[in-house]
Amino acid sequence: MTKKPYIPPLYIQIKDILIEKINSGELESGSQLPSEREISETYQISRMTARSALTQLVDLGYAYRVKGKGTFVRIPNFERDFVKLSGFSQMLISRGIKPSNRVVKTGIIEVDKKIASLLETTIGAKAYEIVRVRYGDNIPLALEYSYLPVSLFDDLLQYDFEKDSLYEIIENIYNHKLKFSKQWIKITTLDENEAKMLDVAENTPAFLLESISYDMDDRVVEATRSLNIGDRTTFYTELWPGSGV
Repeated sequence: MTKKPYIPPLYIQIKDILIEKINSGELESGSQLPSEREISETYQISRMTARSALTQLVDLGYAYRVKGKGTFVRIPNFERDFVKLSGFSQMLISRGIKPSNRVVKTGIIEVDKKIASLLETTIGAKAYEIVRVRYGDNIPLALEYSYLPVSLFDDLLQYDFEKDSLYEIIENIYNHKLKFSKQWIKITTLDENEAKMLDVAENTPAFLLESISYDMDDRVVEATRSLNIGDRTTFYTELWPGSGV
């Protein structure tokens, strides 16, 4: 007996269409979504189905309601803090944003010239590669590539990086307390594959954040290349007067 293909309910189909419009930039953050009446007329569905689709968007964090005015697009703008040394998830939580991750790839690689430079090691040295899409309130914010020396972390890939904090594992399991980090920011655009993983359009502007984290013995314990969607990320730092005039 041939199984019939699964067809999601109409309200789920409409919800997915609206999310695609939000992620592609057709519907911008802060813009008003179509009303229940407009959605029902456009897609030839009932008002109740349209209401369910909008409710789904609100529940997933893609929208918010204003009484008497309607439903509006909400894309969280993640403020990355350059003052405190903390992990991605911790920074989101501190700002009232619910973090989540999707692991794209994990494995052991022989590092090329670029990664070797970040890890301060030789070309061909072995490193763990962990690639994750980072979400805030279920909305994709960044595509992150993490590299860690195999020599410092025995059997690192046993952990579930969709649930476990990499920073907490580094510090609490392997006892490499973090001392400081070096960071660089560049402006770039997302290629076809990167954009697909982040559910946005190709060539979407992004910040490329490269960082190197050191332990208390001044050893590099992690190098990261993080692609942050441009209009969903703000960077924060503090400047203090120096001794010169």
